[in-house]
Amino acid sequence: MKSILCIGELLIDFIGAETGKTISKQSSFMMKAGGAPGNVASTIGALGGDCYFSGAVGKDGFGEFLIETLKKFNVRTETIKRSSEHTTLAFVSLDQDGERDFVFNRGADVDLERDDIDINTFEACQIIHFGAATGFLEGEFKKTYIRVLSESFESDYFISFDPNYRSAFWADDIEGFVRSAALFIEKSDLVKLSEEEALMISETKNISDASQFFKERYSAVFAITLGSEGVRVFNRSWDVKVPAPQVKVIDTTGAGDAFIGTLIYEISKAEIPKEAIQDKNRMIKYAEKSNRIASIICTEYGALTALDKI
Repeated sequence: MKSILCIGELLIDFIGAETGKTISKQSSFMMKAGGAPGNVASTIGALGGDCYFSGAVGKDGFGEFLIETLKKFNVRTETIKRSSEHTTLAFVSLDQDGERDFVFNRGADVDLERDDIDINTFEACQIIHFGAATGFLEGEFKKTYIRVLSESFESDYFISFDPNYRSAFWADDIEGFVRSAALFIEKSDLVKLSEEEALMISETKNISDASQFFKERYSAVFAITLGSEGVRVFNRSWDVKVPAPQVKVIDTTGAGDAFIGTLIYEISKAEIPKEAIQDKNRMIKYAEKSNRIASIICTEYGALTALDKI
């Protein structure tokens, strides 16, 4: 089994306890571990993978909670930086129209520097996953993210990438988001996109046109998640749609992270991951399991709550 390094933000999600109300109308919030790369690492660890996480949290109770949460799911946490900045916080609720009301209080995640990532850990891992929700935002973390990407590419590591578009960050600079995503896609072996991200980056109107766009420009294997319809997985040689099991959906938070986390875990068991993902039949099998785990995540509130069920 190949060792995996997930790099990115680890934060606290405060989820409004009352659905259908904006943040200003909430009387209480549920505290949950969050941050897409942290969710991915937790999924990999819960499944039995050998996964390290590199990111920054504060020297506060929230940071301690996040580290203990990752440890619970068997993630190696010695590469997490304890920053003098407060742990990054996000407050989220859904209004009566189902729209996200979002307040982001950025802190420690921006503080990760390249020297904070232990060289022995980096060299021990053969698979590097980038989940870029805050990795594209200006600051020291962005510089670190791009530097680690370049080093991973030069060392011929297996690179996985999920851009994790957040409208609260990029609604006023879609072009900036697309430029940043393209930099990572061109160096990646595996790219996971939501339907929204695929259409946004390709500037197309449907998934068929989007998949053609990516096939013509990139050599990676792509997985475009389609919610309850499953996932479309393709490379330049083949293109398949893998359906998802039907479940009673409570909360979709973290479902995409669970999908890519499971996919990476399955790939890590292959003798040569870069060859394994080019095999259509193997990828169908991997995607079926990934869909199943992602569906389980949707049955509870919070990104990690249902991991105990897998």
